[in-house]
Amino acid sequence: MGIKKDEIILYGLDKHKDVIDKIIDDIEAFEEAFDIRLILTEALTNAFKHGNKNCVEKPIYLRYVFNGENIRFEIEDSGIGIKNINIPDKIGDEKLLNDHGRGLFLIKCMADKIEIFNNVLIIQKYLTAKKNTDYH
Repeated sequence: MGIKKDEIILYGLDKHKDVIDKIIDDIEAFEEAFDIRLILTEALTNAFKHGNKNCVEKPIYLRYVFNGENIRFEIEDSGIGIKNINIPDKIGDEKLLNDHGRGLFLIKCMADKIEIFNNVLIIQKYLTAKKNTDYH
């Protein structure tokens, strides 16, 4: 399988489920579908809600590159970005239902690598047992 990549531009979240399903089909990641759906749903929701301030006129860019073993997602919103964010390793029961931090925590739990640069969230997930290919 060669490298597959694409960039999708979303305005709001009306079509995000269809976009996620298309990506899963494109890369044939059926065994990891739950993880990918959760990762992308949380990332796109954060981008729309926090980055774009719920404005459907501002774009969210969803890019991905898949090399047959792992996938790298980039979610870029139209906000000013975040700095000095600390994604917790654990969330206690008292904070599990809070609006802030839970999405990034869930993404961190499901992904193999997560990075934030200004208004771009980069997520890497290995889809096979072989975990030695990186995109850097």
